[in-house]
Amino acid sequence: MKIMKKASLHKFIAGAAVMAMAGTAITLGGGAMTAGASSKVTISVAYAANTTFDTTPLGTTWWGQVKKEFEAQYPNVTVKLVAVQGGEPDFLTKLALLYHTASTAPTLAQFPSTEIALYASTDYLMPMNKYLATTSWFKEYPKVIQNEGLIKGNIYAVSSGENNVGLYYDKAILTKAGIKLPWQPKTWQDIITAAQAIKKAEPKVIPLWLNAGTAAGPNGAGYGILNMLAGSSTPTIQTSSGKMVVSSPGILQALNFYHTVFADGLGAPTSQLFSPNNAPNIPSTDFFKGTLGIAVSANFIGGNWTKQVSFPYWAQASTAMGVAGLPTASGKGYASTLSGWDYGISSGASAAQATAAENFMNVAQESTNLIDAGNWAGWVPPVQSDWTVPLYTNFAAPFNEEFGKLLPYSTELPSSSNYNVWVQGMEQVSGTIAQTPSTTGAQAMAQLKQYVTNQLGPSEVTTLK
Repeated sequence: MKIMKKASLHKFIAGAAVMAMAGTAITLGGGAMTAGASSKVTISVAYAANTTFDTTPLGTTWWGQVKKEFEAQYPNVTVKLVAVQGGEPDFLTKLALLYHTASTAPTLAQFPSTEIALYASTDYLMPMNKYLATTSWFKEYPKVIQNEGLIKGNIYAVSSGENNVGLYYDKAILTKAGIKLPWQPKTWQDIITAAQAIKKAEPKVIPLWLNAGTAAGPNGAGYGILNMLAGSSTPTIQTSSGKMVVSSPGILQALNFYHTVFADGLGAPTSQLFSPNNAPNIPSTDFFKGTLGIAVSANFIGGNWTKQVSFPYWAQASTAMGVAGLPTASGKGYASTLSGWDYGISSGASAAQATAAENFMNVAQESTNLIDAGNWAGWVPPVQSDWTVPLYTNFAAPFNEEFGKLLPYSTELPSSSNYNVWVQGMEQVSGTIAQTPSTTGAQAMAQLKQYVTNQLGPSEVTTLK
């Protein structure tokens, strides 16, 4: 879900401007609203201006076209777009402030899937079960994506696009290192072996990109270490009872993998990993420059090289780069995290506002709009049939189609306030290993356990054997 793209930090819009943008909604009496209704209604739609779409202009175009289409179909509804500025950590802080006050709470908002449980627990969101049961598109979501916003029987948010992770590799660099193409590692050791060969053959090249540290916000670990955990022997992050796992064989496996990478000098420098300029996107530039061999990275990297996105534009990427699935530790199948950006309706919305928000989502989720969002924001569309539509597969060929094939191997990240604490701890210890490679996996896991236990209390954590 991504954090994501090229986030440039801007000053937060002044409170008065937020109030004006959020708009004052007119409450109508209940019942369904149609385009022919005589009453007027205003809804506000909040979104991240800098951290979802590949560039701000693309985001402005997409939201503008959906607003235009919607208002043409529903002329008695006015949509106020609330573009919340800043990188993802700033966006989440500012969105929480908007929700905190009834007069600024957006009728509809788009936010990372990892925040759903937190917003639901603070009563920011209303359940969407009845509405989703009537749509034509939600039934086409894979079950794992349908359940993204499911909490205790109620669906509080619905996906607008997904991020999953695999391996990108530079074909020329691997060839120089004596690695046979196409490359598909069967185990984690195969990845280490390839990185070591690259280091020997191309000393000036970064052998392996692994995201580490806290610079990318709550979702940063989802592009790095959590993918190793997902492929480990015990991938559980949060138990069915809600306790956070702070020690397990799987966590140790993932941290040991990081220790090996950074202790052997195979990883990226911390100047890149800890960059405030959205580190998960750095591999797209490094690959373009020929300074990176392999990256554990998200689906959106391929879209960065398209002419429309140009981050940077690389016409040769489709032939110069390869994609492989990230193997599990056991060598049986692939592993990836799955996270998205979701829509949620404010619990304070009137019946007419809620209906208008639902209709707005229907327009946004029409196939062309959904695929445009996937292409321009770097998402895999949540509707499975869209994964093979030429509008999607041809946009960033062959990358879009390849990551669509990998999505069924993905595991949804938890959504809870406790997870937000846990993932902060995991990002801290991954950063510690990158900065101080002598830190062992066992030492890092002990630090994780101490941090999360101190933050949440002993009753909220557990260990797995």
